[in-house]
Amino acid sequence: MALPVTEPRRRPPDLLPLLVLGSVAGLLLVGYKLFPLIQHAVWYQQCIASGRITGC
Repeated sequence: MALPVTEPRRRPPDLLPLLVLGSVAGLLLVGYKLFPLIQHAVWYQQCIASGRITGC
């Protein structure tokens, strides 16, 4: 007895590349937003460490 011929099952689209791309883009956006804050904090610490208390 021959088995009926069936079409192969379709796989759902692979979402892993989109998740990785979204994660990398999110990290870049967070870094873009946080960099000025971190840069200012480091600049302020360096200004204080150099001995200039006023004008920082």
